[in-house]
Amino acid sequence: MKRFLKSVTGSSLFDDDESRTEDTVYVQQGAKTYTINFPKGDLDSKTIVKDLRIAVLDALGLAHDHSIKLLFSGSHLKDDEALLRDFKVKHGAKILCMASKSKLAPPPSGSSRPSARSTPEPPKKKIIPPMEKIELVRKHITETVLPLVEAFETNTPEDAAKRKDEHHRLSETVLGEMLKLDSVDVDGDDGAEVRKKRKVMVKELHSILERLDKVDKQA
Repeated sequence: MKRFLKSVTGSSLFDDDESRTEDTVYVQQGAKTYTINFPKGDLDSKTIVKDLRIAVLDALGLAHDHSIKLLFSGSHLKDDEALLRDFKVKHGAKILCMASKSKLAPPPSGSSRPSARSTPEPPKKKIIPPMEKIELVRKHITETVLPLVEAFETNTPEDAAKRKDEHHRLSETVLGEMLKLDSVDVDGDDGAEVRKKRKVMVKELHSILERLDKVDKQA
């Protein structure tokens, strides 16, 4: 999965093809990879995150208001108005997409007002402090994910398809934990300490991804 967390730089073979008419990025969602094309030169000039997000949603057959998360080179592309060039997204780049499996439900039919008694107020969501969020990620990785990674390393499936599936499943689990870290609030009074602890945890997750890639390549 590390190959989906690194940008394709100016040394890419794609950049040497002066005859091409489009900029292409490759988006992996689940086991599938989608090809997204933009006019040549747009990635280095005016294409924004929203343009990419909408193109990916179209490729997935999802509504434009469906929630997806795009990851590139360890960054979460969540600011719709940000230029892709600011994230060093170039022609030939590989981007990871995480989307929910179910499509958005259609709006209810009819215009009648809902009854107050039939729509009870949902319970308030518990607010988890930033340091506790990071600790929850660390605990999940240590107690649940790492044993699975070690089992993958010591008992690597000989069948290529099974090996790819396990590699993909574990990598997505780790990336999911990265997204949790990305949502941690670092602007509080203990922001400096939170950032430091989060940085350490992110490095640990990257090292796990490297271990998974190593097994996949050596098998």
